[in-house]
Amino acid sequence: MTQKLESVGSERKSSEYMWDDGSEHDDVTKIYVRGGTKGIEFLKFGYVKAGKLLDGSFHGYSDTGFTQMFEIDHRKNEHLLSVEGYFDYYNDIMYAIQFKTNLKISEIMGYEYSGHKFTLAMEGKKIIGFHGFADVNLRALGAYVTWITPARMEAKGGKGGNEWDDGGDYEAVTKIHGRSDHKGIKDIIFDYVDKDGHPKSETHGPTSGQGYVLEPFEINHLEKEYLMSIDGYYDDASGVIQALQFKTNMKTSELMGYYDDDAVKFTIGCTGNKIIGFHGHAGKNLYSLGAYFTTLPLTKLEYEDSFREKLPKNGGSGNLWDDGSFQGVRKVHIYYDGYSVRCVRFDYDNDGKVESREHGPKIVAAVQEGEFVLDYPNEVITSVEGIATVVNTALSFSTGNVMIKSLTFKTSKGRTSPTFGNVFGNYLSEFKLESQGCAIVGFHGRSSYNSIHGLGAYFFPMPPSHDGKALEEQGGDGGLGGV
Repeated sequence: MTQKLESVGSERKSSEYMWDDGSEHDDVTKIYVRGGTKGIEFLKFGYVKAGKLLDGSFHGYSDTGFTQMFEIDHRKNEHLLSVEGYFDYYNDIMYAIQFKTNLKISEIMGYEYSGHKFTLAMEGKKIIGFHGFADVNLRALGAYVTWITPARMEAKGGKGGNEWDDGGDYEAVTKIHGRSDHKGIKDIIFDYVDKDGHPKSETHGPTSGQGYVLEPFEINHLEKEYLMSIDGYYDDASGVIQALQFKTNMKTSELMGYYDDDAVKFTIGCTGNKIIGFHGHAGKNLYSLGAYFTTLPLTKLEYEDSFREKLPKNGGSGNLWDDGSFQGVRKVHIYYDGYSVRCVRFDYDNDGKVESREHGPKIVAAVQEGEFVLDYPNEVITSVEGIATVVNTALSFSTGNVMIKSLTFKTSKGRTSPTFGNVFGNYLSEFKLESQGCAIVGFHGRSSYNSIHGLGAYFFPMPPSHDGKALEEQGGDGGLGGV
């Protein structure tokens, strides 16, 4: 069911300049943004309908400024989830806009405005169309949203038994347990939690007869633990699944069952997605197993969360910048002196290509340069620790400016970078950016003409043994497709 989100922005709308792209699309594919010193000038959207790409018209006016493009790959089940921005109600101007999909986040396009920050989004739904009001500037923006359908991977294993299907309408898998016998997995039980937080359990295979109890595997979804993939083994002659092993972004289960040397191995998984439901075949044993997937969430950790009630303005000095998110971080460059961290540069991986983003000045005299190189994709940054201070406190502590004095990076391989910067001084406050079981895939923060004032990060769940390789399907026909 499609739902219309009312536009945010100007309340002084003229019917002559109102526009509506409609809601008869499957997904948004491209977004063009034209901006300048007077705010966002125009937007243009590309859509897809029944596999056909549609090039929409632009809304607004093209004047002196910059144009940025954000591409969304619907072929990889990428969907536009939300739009955020800054709007000045006094001047009726939209100053900045940023787009978030289930796989990445765009740079912030435009300039931060201290007035009203808005969001267009609805939990569990994707944006498929836009409407709004534009004349010489974009004055208002609204959207159309609809439910996201979980992706389905066909069952792997043998063809015996009867078909069963738990569906893909759950929030998470919370526990896996069952029994095994001399042939393989006898029965298996999946515990789920639905989107309203209610538990549900589904059993497949006979619950009576001989068999030994398998070690249960519990998943703590409340702590952002997600089921990522499954390795399995089945006997080609009987079709019975002999053993299963489950992996989350935080840990790997014990091998459930056993397998012969000539067993066929298969993997169920889809990079960037979590498993939320199962289907398959079962009779006297478990014969096949397939899964439903939905995309993993990106977590944005704000820099001020580390400073809350410790520093003036919660660390909010300087001007906002936001790199958005990428596949990972390849290299970090830090420019610093005895006073503060002056400049940061991050080399990101964008589908195999290096993209660099730089913030702050390098023109300060006696600045030192440090770098920390990752063995990407086999190594990722998992946390950042730093020290911030307050300067210009002549009048009062509350009016001082926050500056970062030092930064230290830690990785999934247990390595720790050198500490870049000076850890001594007055009014010091420590901060840490970390999300358990996740890798840093982008940074945002605040800077000015002379220093870095704040640093935040985007996190994305990773497998427990991060090797940077996409999970590939093995051991049977079928693949990932829409339900």
